[in-house]
Amino acid sequence: MINYCSSYHMSSMPRILSRCHFTAGNIKLLNTTGKPRPNFKEYQRRFFMTHTYVELLSKNIHSGTDLIKPYLRTCLTGTTQDDSLKNEEFAVSFIGTGGGSPGRHRNSSCTALRLGGQTYLFDAGEGTQRQLAHTRILPLSINKIFITQMHGDHVFGLVPLILKIQSAAKAQLDESLAARRRGRGRRVLDRLPLLEIYGPPGLYNFINMSIALSCSKINYLDMHIIELVGGRNGLGPTALSRKKSVFLQRYPEIDTPGIRRVFLEANEDQVWIIDKPGVVVREVLQHSGIYQLANDVNLGKNRRLFIKAAELDRLGGIQTFGYTVEEQTPPRNIDAKKATELGVNPSDKYNLLKMGESVPTDDGTGVVKPEQVLLEELRARKLAVLSDHRRVPPPMAGLCRNADLLVHEATLTKEDGVDKIKIRGHNTAENAGIFGGEMGCEVVALNHFASKAISEEVIESLLAEARHGNRNRSQIISSYDFMEVWIPRGGFNFYNLPLNSSKDKGK
Repeated sequence: MINYCSSYHMSSMPRILSRCHFTAGNIKLLNTTGKPRPNFKEYQRRFFMTHTYVELLSKNIHSGTDLIKPYLRTCLTGTTQDDSLKNEEFAVSFIGTGGGSPGRHRNSSCTALRLGGQTYLFDAGEGTQRQLAHTRILPLSINKIFITQMHGDHVFGLVPLILKIQSAAKAQLDESLAARRRGRGRRVLDRLPLLEIYGPPGLYNFINMSIALSCSKINYLDMHIIELVGGRNGLGPTALSRKKSVFLQRYPEIDTPGIRRVFLEANEDQVWIIDKPGVVVREVLQHSGIYQLANDVNLGKNRRLFIKAAELDRLGGIQTFGYTVEEQTPPRNIDAKKATELGVNPSDKYNLLKMGESVPTDDGTGVVKPEQVLLEELRARKLAVLSDHRRVPPPMAGLCRNADLLVHEATLTKEDGVDKIKIRGHNTAENAGIFGGEMGCEVVALNHFASKAISEEVIESLLAEARHGNRNRSQIISSYDFMEVWIPRGGFNFYNLPLNSSKDKGK
């Protein structure tokens, strides 16, 4: 871990290092005499000097966070986590929590949803690639990227990140080929990794133009750029003028092999359905005598989720989207103790019970029905991410309802007033609290902070505004770079720990 003085800017790193004392795994600032500074309050900080796991767990971090503390951790590499829960992972990592441009304390916008082997990214502002290099998120785990708007603080890190993912894919292929040549029989990849990028019209032209003019190529990725068309501001700021719109225009000169352009239309409710898993059928698959659930895709690397998008009211001509990701309802767990007492020991029969099928007892003298041994149903987890906006239209508000975690911008303060909200197209911490409470969200994470939101006094003030608007209907937290919120299977359970999860009760 690295200890920095928060008053130093990252551009002063060479000067800082010349006055540092190196110990095993630590850097401590020295005074001009070469001795450790007296009375120097050391924070465990990482690069952009934001809060880390140690500070988040300290008693002095923020008032009113006792219930959410057990679910807060860091996504920094080298830190420990419970790998036994990886298969059911649903963790939200804050990679960049600032607004505008990167600063000393916060990087530009980027939020990650880690799903136990696959990662979804929301926005990729400047410096995202560097931030990710210090986390547990591997480049090849990123298979979907969702862009909320085409402003630079949300996309200027996207193309470098794409090339980084491609570099990792090439390295994996080279390693596979080398292993095969050494006679180790390692199978060569039969297809290129798929990277899907969703966002407003203009995303395809932005990426392709950047790749073309930087003399780059896409040779080791299968990229699909899906533009959400048909919205209110889909033609961009030139829609009302006589200028030719560049957002949906096709420029053959910049077309890149390996990148496919797809248009996705909204449904009649003005909602874009990005992914919708198939219906779970009541069919038992039998392979080698082992019964399996027909479509238990809630866990594991290849699970599919309900992913939807809708427009936010930003500013005229700036199309902005919010996104929600929700898993399928998990299969109900078995009360193993009760099932054993009724004559069914742990076996493949448990999967039949989970699917609603009655099973004979092990001695064949009776029948056990599902309602006798099934525990209460686990709630599906949901994440809602709202980017810059001045109002949340009804379609997007409906998607946010009952989210476990709502990530909401807090660029402005209550003092800025309604007029500034309308002019700048941003929102306040108080409105974040109000909206989260009205939508029944369990946790509201304030995000996208202005450059003035540096001191703890300012953060505490924003939290107070949000809690006042929320009226204690949600847990309110402030996001920091490299902070992570772990959402347990079945959702948060603030008032009845331990959780009713598969690890605690069922099998």
